[in-house]
Amino acid sequence: MATPAPPARLPLLDALRGIAAIAVVLHHEPMLYGSEGPFTRAYLAVDFFFMLSGLVLTLAFEPKLRAGLAPSRFLAMRLARLWPVLAVGVVIGAAGFWWHYGPRHLPALALASLLLLPWPLGRGGLFRLDGPQWSVSYEVLANIVHALLLWRLSNRALLGFALACGALLAWQASLWGSVGMGDATPNWWGGFARVGYGYGLGIWLGRQVAAGRGRIAPWLAWSAAALLPLTLLTAKWWPLPTVAGDLLAIFVLFPPALWGAAQVALSGWPARAADALGRLSYPVYAVHGPVLIWGAMLGRRHADWAATLRPAALLATFALAALLAISPLSRGIPLRRKSCG
Repeated sequence: MATPAPPARLPLLDALRGIAAIAVVLHHEPMLYGSEGPFTRAYLAVDFFFMLSGLVLTLAFEPKLRAGLAPSRFLAMRLARLWPVLAVGVVIGAAGFWWHYGPRHLPALALASLLLLPWPLGRGGLFRLDGPQWSVSYEVLANIVHALLLWRLSNRALLGFALACGALLAWQASLWGSVGMGDATPNWWGGFARVGYGYGLGIWLGRQVAAGRGRIAPWLAWSAAALLPLTLLTAKWWPLPTVAGDLLAIFVLFPPALWGAAQVALSGWPARAADALGRLSYPVYAVHGPVLIWGAMLGRRHADWAATLRPAALLATFALAALLAISPLSRGIPLRRKSCG
């Protein structure tokens, strides 16, 4: 019997991507302004992003890779899609760096950021001009490994790879004190296992979706999908040590959330709303760091403006992201079409 083809769009996954990106913004914004919001554990959204990317790119590209799509072409398509919007965030961050610190090191920092290369000096973030860029760089690395190796692995070998990375990640999290690793020079080493587990598991789940395996009832799919926003919103108050709570989220709660969301069909205005959230997700993630930092720097220099600048910076973040989402930049750099043969 023929296997049903997976849907062309997965709208609830788009919505969850947008919700996760907004949670990351609301995680960083209080930190920059010296307060604490409800999304203190929203760094876990990055692990969901890795899983989601593995699933979606498996559905979109593994058939093409098997048909002969060159790994270099796959990587060029990914960079063409990710780089333009990310470059906007880097430019905004470079302007803030110039204003606050002057031009010293700025050309090297800007070049490294635009080339997706970390700046491993000192004890700050790996990407000084646009901090959240770190996860995009790890994802591009995962894309390279996917195109060169992972698509060739059997399902069993792929699951073994993901679980081995997960075991390493659990050990590293116990050393660091949380899963929130990979973004800064003191914990850069944690990013490899983090993306290896999330992205690798996402590939494995994507293959199951493509094969039509494990279908569940709609009510159960919706319930599973709800685990992501519930986790991001409530994890702050879980009566568990940080590491235990983080591992519960990424090993137990996020995989079924991804699986359930991949099986939900939407139409009408809910589908349009999910699509809008999905389109907003990457721009808001790529630019929120430097825009919010601009607001925080202005607030420190002009204390009497601080109460106004804080909501203004948040509003500017979402306004800019919305503009980028509907701009040609969000569609990436056009590439000449090539056959897969």
